[in-house]
Parts: sequence; C-alpha cells; structure tokens
Amino acid sequence: MKIAIFGGGIAGLTAAIHLLDKGYEVDLYEKRSVLGGKVSVWKDSDGDSIESGLHVVFGGYKELQSMLKKIGAEKHFEWKDLSLVYAEKGGRQTRFEKVQGLPSPVAELVGGLKTNVITWRDKLSLVRGLLPLLLFGNEGYFRSQDDLTYSDWHARHGCTDNSLQRLWRPISLALNFIEPNVISARPMVTIFNYFGRNYEDARFGFFKANPGESMIAPMKTYIEERGGKIFTNARLKEFILNDNETIQSIALGDGRFVEADAYISALPVHSLKKLIPKAWLAHEYFYNLFHFVGSPVANCQLWFDKKITDTNNLMFAHGTTFATFADVSITCPQDFQAGQGTATGGSVLSLVLAPAHHLMHLPNEVITARVMEELKTIFPKAREAKLLKSTIVKIPESVYKAVPGVDKFRPDQASPIENFFLCGDYTYQKYLASMEGAALSGRHVAEKLSAKLKHHAHTPAETV
Repeated sequence: MKIAIFGGGIAGLTAAIHLLDKGYEVDLYEKRSVLGGKVSVWKDSDGDSIESGLHVVFGGYKELQSMLKKIGAEKHFEWKDLSLVYAEKGGRQTRFEKVQGLPSPVAELVGGLKTNVITWRDKLSLVRGLLPLLLFGNEGYFRSQDDLTYSDWHARHGCTDNSLQRLWRPISLALNFIEPNVISARPMVTIFNYFGRNYEDARFGFFKANPGESMIAPMKTYIEERGGKIFTNARLKEFILNDNETIQSIALGDGRFVEADAYISALPVHSLKKLIPKAWLAHEYFYNLFHFVGSPVANCQLWFDKKITDTNNLMFAHGTTFATFADVSITCPQDFQAGQGTATGGSVLSLVLAPAHHLMHLPNEVITARVMEELKTIFPKAREAKLLKSTIVKIPESVYKAVPGVDKFRPDQASPIENFFLCGDYTYQKYLASMEGAALSGRHVAEKLSAKLKHHAHTPAETV
C-alpha cells in the first residue's frame, strides 16, 4: 500500500521511517527546498549554516535517541556537563547543578540548596513546593494542571516570585517561547518530573555539526535507501474529496495530483488549519484544531572575530531579549569552526529571542543592536570583539502556545476521516511540543495507520 506524507519535519520523516520498516510504500512531500521543518538548516551564500533555532537533545528524549540509533546517527551528538548555566552581568555565571553520585530527587535537592542562582528563602520555598511533585507526581496529575498558568501553580505551592523570575522564567521562554504567567502549568510540571527524577534524563546534548547534517540528512538517507521517495518544493494546495468525505487525491501547488491508499499530514497545525475542507469542520476533531495558536520566536546568530566566552553548554539569561543561547563554535565541534564560512575562530553565538511577539515587525538591524548591547553587559569580552556577521530568522508561528485549557484539544493521530491521519508535536502523546514530541507522534501515526489498514484488510467483504 502507498502512503503519502505531507511535511518534511521530524514528525513526517519519523513516520516515513517507521512505515518503511513495516513494508509500506512511502512518498513524502515538503513544500520548501530543505527538509527539517522547525529544525531546518541551510547554507547561505557565505557557506554559513543558518539555523531556524537552537536545538538541544535532552537525556529524557528517549524516542528521539531511539530513532537516531535506528538511522545510525546516535554518535552525531555529544553530551555536555549537567548544569543550568545562567549568564549574569559583568561576566559572572551562576549555576544550578545536580550532584552526581546521589539518587534522584536527593541529587536535585542537594544541588538546589548549593546553587547561588537564588536565595535561601527561595530554595526552601522550592523544596516545600516541588518535592511532593517529584516524589508523587504522575501523568494524570500533570495533565490535570492544565487549567492554570505556571505562575499561578508556582504561587499556590508557596514558591517565591524571585525563584520564578530567576530560575524558571528563562526555562519557560526556552520551552515554549512564552512567559510563566501565560504558559500552562502542565508542561512546566512535566519538565520538572522528567528532569527532576532521573539524572540521565536531565542531560543536555548538542549536535556535533548541526541538526540538518547530524540528524535530518541521515533520516533522508535511511528513507531513500529503503525505497522511500522525497519530493521538495511540493506544496499541498488542496484536498480533493470523495462523496463520503474521504480523500480522493491531493492537489499540489504545481498542478500535480497525488493519489495514495492513506494520507498523513505532518504539517504544522497553523498550516493545516488553512487547508481543512469545510465539510470536515462538522467534526469536533477538526474544529478543535482552531484552539491552537503558534508562538512567535526568532533566532539570532552572531559571528565574532574572537572568543567572548569559553562555556561549552547551553546558557540562560535574565532580563534580556534572548532567553537561552550557546556559543555553537564550542558546543558543535564539527561546524562553525575557523575556515568554515564567516567563522575565523571567534565565537559564533546562536540566541533564542523570546518572547518575540514585539520583534516580528522590527528591522533586523534594530534587534541585532539591542542584542549586542545586552551581550556586552554579560560578556565583557564582547566589548572588544568585532561583529563579523549577523543573521535573524523570524518564525511568526512556531510550536503551539501551551496556554491553559489547550492540552485537552490535542488530537489523536487517527482522524475521523477513514484515510487521513495526523502527526506532529501538537498531536496527542505524553510529551510536549518538541523534537521528542514530534518523534513520538511519527511512531504513533505509523502504528495507528498500520493497525487500521490491517483491520480493514482482514474484514470479510459484505455478502449480498
């Protein structure tokens, strides 16, 4: 049977991999010239890798790591020291480190008491508020917390506002690009559970080159070596329906038509909403997709003529335009190195700008100037360094805003339409909108599609 997948991000590529392993014929269509979706990377005219964001593999990303191993890319990233590094003014750093050699959550508790990020009053409030969660929290509890913001949850559990602003606000912005008083408590407490109960789950890993070369290219190779076909510059224009609302064919933007036994949308939810046939909106399943709104985010990359930091890890910042960042000339040892594109051996910073709703219509040079002024306050060496080049990638709608009340609308991968399925990090799976969530959804959709087609194949034909 032939399966047509639309969308060449992690979810669509993962679905293709699993379906090929199950023996299906798979064609994948991506509207852009590059694969990768939210983790796409491309080369500019200078030969520099331009990334759509700063992407980190967490130890808790078990599905993503399993997929990387399947395609032979498990050694394409490297782990960093387990530490939350906060860049402070004047070049100082504060850290939150789990204590190695102790079991969780004792390792987190002792590490939290030793940190200099927050005060003793803050620490004691967090022990009182978070320890019961780490000891007794479960999936049912996490999902039940979707009716309030994380700020509200934090306050209700007696945690201080200073710990919220100093410790968790940067995490919230890095996680979903929105503030703690906007984000649902559900994703935040889920993060605490995953990373607070197991030392290995909390590790950070960086791709040795970049996501495009380290992950997306091996996924493409795996698919094509097993007979899968990938078509770029192939935009889904319209669903052509049968009388019973099932899909007859897909019209592409270039005038071609695609026919298959089943169809999978791996498009971002904001793109899919623009294409849903009106007839389908009678189903609550599709109607509810309009509860999802994308978070705006921007990624800034800066090339310097000298190193302005020696930190080989993910970093966070307080009160700056950028929420989290890294010197990728250090964290990614196979890219952004001297002699590659604009890089001369100096720092190459990749910075996530969030919240970004106010940045979308600002000129890039204005944003870059603001980021540079802020960098000079936390990295004194930046005052003496020359900026060689800067780029800004703006994404008006990235991951969906995980605001209170939305989690219950996440759709199952099997839709009410007999031959139509969904995957993507917004669909229902145990994790959040992330690379891990996308990989989980890709496996789930392959399993559910296969089960459905096998059921129909073994259903006896109706006799007359």
